[in-house]
Amino acid sequence: MRRGSSLNRFLDYYLGIPLLNLLAVFGRRGRYCERPDRVGILFNPALGDTLLASGPVQELRNLYPEAKLIAFVTDANSAAAHLLPCLDTIELFPVAQPLRAIRAIRNRRLDLMLDLTAWQRITAIYTLLSGAGFAIGFETAHQHRHRGYDRSVPHRGDCHEIENLRRITQSLGSQSASAPRLSIPPGAAPRILAHCGRIVVFHAWASGSRARLREWPAAAWVELAQRLRAPGRVFLLTASPADEPRCDSLFQMFLEQGIPARMLIGRDGITEVARVLAHAELLVSVNTGIMHLGAILGVPTIALNGPTAVHRWGALGPRVANLSPPDGSGGFLDLGFEYPRRPIDVMCKITPAQAMEAAHRLLGVSRPNPSSSPAPRSGAEVPNARREIAVEPVNPMPHPGGPAAGTPWPA
Repeated sequence: MRRGSSLNRFLDYYLGIPLLNLLAVFGRRGRYCERPDRVGILFNPALGDTLLASGPVQELRNLYPEAKLIAFVTDANSAAAHLLPCLDTIELFPVAQPLRAIRAIRNRRLDLMLDLTAWQRITAIYTLLSGAGFAIGFETAHQHRHRGYDRSVPHRGDCHEIENLRRITQSLGSQSASAPRLSIPPGAAPRILAHCGRIVVFHAWASGSRARLREWPAAAWVELAQRLRAPGRVFLLTASPADEPRCDSLFQMFLEQGIPARMLIGRDGITEVARVLAHAELLVSVNTGIMHLGAILGVPTIALNGPTAVHRWGALGPRVANLSPPDGSGGFLDLGFEYPRRPIDVMCKITPAQAMEAAHRLLGVSRPNPSSSPAPRSGAEVPNARREIAVEPVNPMPHPGGPAAGTPWPA
């Protein structure tokens, strides 16, 4: 099941709704166990959603210290799930093969099943048929998916997604609000670091539905790099293997302008990228999983949000700046696919000057000065042993009409 596919969403909606409601006629009659032995968790397959869930997963561990926490993941978010602390088992299950997927979940003989997806009917069906003693999931407006659960929790569009995830754990009795935290496996520093001095990471590529409408123009990346140039500073362009040709084109534009740059194609997975980010002075990224990764790890992060609503999916971390079009034309994506019939490119309305001003604030520079830049971030050593990196809870995301676009997020 390809993420972002319009056909998959069409089938999930028009076939999933009647099938789910037909199955729900027989109803679930689960009984909640206060001390479950086995707890199953279905994550949204997007990388960023999985990373954000690291906070609520910690709350589950606090609620059930003796339980076995089992995560069901897909190829898309398996690597991200391995960075989450507190999970006991991570099981790759075939979400596009219903019989095998249901069998994989039922074989775990779960006492409690949590569906953390927000709109998909297929995951609600899997949860309904999971055989779990008790099942909880979201009731999302206009998605008609909540009848598959013993207990449904409202999924709201006026708060950050991490608050929705916390609403699940709060329904189970949690009174904490754990910040996202990731655990980086041990390993050697990536070889590319040997060829770089001071690193600024640019991640220019989005994924999912209409990804191109969430990407910044190439000329804007070049202009921002020109403004950020400083002695010893290298710009590292990151991309997935699928985006390598476009990343190479941007890389060539940098070289033509005399901008020192290198490429990192994530063939070795998200862990390699996390180790590189530990050395970065700054991350500038479109709103995607790498943005959430850097923000959670504490890297000074500039998030280019465009159509994505900051109050729903903005970067969370101790040193982040969420940028949006200054004319208010962005921020209309809630679940990720609510584009107007004739969408316009709002990313081009975010200017390199906005990003530069955000960089000055994040890096502690009072005004542009290309000959002077802050020292590399302290504590950014790649761990020789497994290290957990936590960030303090941040203030809730603003509803539209809150702080002006480009305002650094309060730590």
